[in-house]
Amino acid sequence: MSDEVPHGWRAGRLKDLCEPVERRLGALERSIVLSVTKRGVIPQSDTYDKEIASEDISRYRVIQPGEFGLAPMALYYGAVGRYHGSISGIISPAYNVFRHKDDADPRFLEALVRLPRMIARYEALSQGGNLDGKRKLTPYDAFETVKVIVPPLAEQRAIAALLSVAKEEFAKTEAWVAQIYATAEAISEALFLGIDPSSGALKREEWKLSTLGAEMSAIKVGIVVRPASYYVSDGGVPALRSLNVRPNRLLLDSLVQISKTGHQINNKSALRAGDVVTVRTGEPGKTAYIMDDFGGLNCIDIIFSRPGPSVRGEYVSYFMNSGIAKRQIAFLQGGLAQQHLNVGEMKRIKISVPPLAYQDQTIALLNEVWACIDAGEAKLRQLRRLQVALAEELLSGRLRLPERLVARFSDTPAAAA
Repeated sequence: MSDEVPHGWRAGRLKDLCEPVERRLGALERSIVLSVTKRGVIPQSDTYDKEIASEDISRYRVIQPGEFGLAPMALYYGAVGRYHGSISGIISPAYNVFRHKDDADPRFLEALVRLPRMIARYEALSQGGNLDGKRKLTPYDAFETVKVIVPPLAEQRAIAALLSVAKEEFAKTEAWVAQIYATAEAISEALFLGIDPSSGALKREEWKLSTLGAEMSAIKVGIVVRPASYYVSDGGVPALRSLNVRPNRLLLDSLVQISKTGHQINNKSALRAGDVVTVRTGEPGKTAYIMDDFGGLNCIDIIFSRPGPSVRGEYVSYFMNSGIAKRQIAFLQGGLAQQHLNVGEMKRIKISVPPLAYQDQTIALLNEVWACIDAGEAKLRQLRRLQVALAEELLSGRLRLPERLVARFSDTPAAAA
């Protein structure tokens, strides 16, 4: 924090704006179980697809709507937020609950505690951690000592109101992108079932029902055993990992490099244009296509497939990300959430193979749909950057709102603001 305090603001610490709440469930009736994550306070089922609370929940903390949750073992990466639910919930006894004080606006406090520069301070205060640098502890009593600068209440409310407008715009764009995803899924289902979207008629006279094992000339796992000597910082061969694969797209900003020797030893997993790569753990089945520009990459701990003469790689990629393939993967795994796809299971996935001309038409149409998705996600990233930058400038006092605007919030209750 800068030593310079803007005119009319005061220097303080987080404990000047908030206070801990100690409230246990005890013998009260069970309520919704919540998790504290970097996305804020959310239902536990949104994180794990089910509630995983322990059998004895009597010591779980009760959190009321509008209060804040904090995860000491995950605060270093931003696991703190305000609970926006409409009914009281419960959180793990390992978490903390706190609320805003009377001279603090809750929405202002929410924006403040989730600023990237604040998260960096939590990490600086963290203790311990495992060998991977995770599970670092930032106790609540350390959290509340973080230095802050605080504007008068009216200015807090004005800042919070402006940031809420930016947040609403982001939410609208997010909903729009989600709708495009839903549209893409519906179109994919129709195309892979052989339904003409314009007429609703079936176009399957020349189709054959096959399996990926029969249609792909190779389905293998990339480099599995990785000696430390494989990795180099420069001058090596880029290699894809699971985190580089998203549906129908590759993320190439965090590639690792393996030595040329390691690449030569594992040259069978060197990728060619037209191949497809599939995640096998975490989000099994997520698949992307290797375009002409990306040939020569190697791959680590993911499945790579090479199409035979009857299928296009891009067609297989779009198919694998469709609901049709996802349902088959779930069935092959017995409905278990084991989060793993092996080569044998992938070979058994059934695929309807139309003529290459139909595949090309399908690819062209889905390319257009996904171009809309890419544009929407690019706008989301831009809005997020603007949102963070605006919050940083307003909450640091470098950008001040006009006095006439702040005056409108002088006598406005926090809830109404």
